[in-house]
Amino acid sequence: MDISMFSIILFFISFFGVLFSNNIIKTIISVLIMQTATVLFWLTLNVTGTTPEAPIIYDPALLDDIQIIADPVPQSATITAIIIGFAVSAIVITMFNSMCRQYGTADWETMERLATGGVD
Repeated sequence: MDISMFSIILFFISFFGVLFSNNIIKTIISVLIMQTATVLFWLTLNVTGTTPEAPIIYDPALLDDIQIIADPVPQSATITAIIIGFAVSAIVITMFNSMCRQYGTADWETMERLATGGVD
């Protein structure tokens, strides 16, 4: 199994964790793993076999025979995903800290019951 297939499987396993986890901490960890799997997929997008190659654009009609240009789109998408992942992580952890202090639990169902005015 190659690394790109591993990143896709990792993404969907963590997506399953987001959908079916009752614990908020497990949900946060699943979201962070999804972000990591996305970055891993972008990094392994152009790996062929066992030899990694840079994302190259080579068109003899546009360039000299010596010039080879790396495509900046996967690089910029990867750094954007890393920055957005960091921001989402910070916001989610801050929100969890606030909710845990207010309701005193890390369980989704208990927190929903307490938020709607139900008795624990």
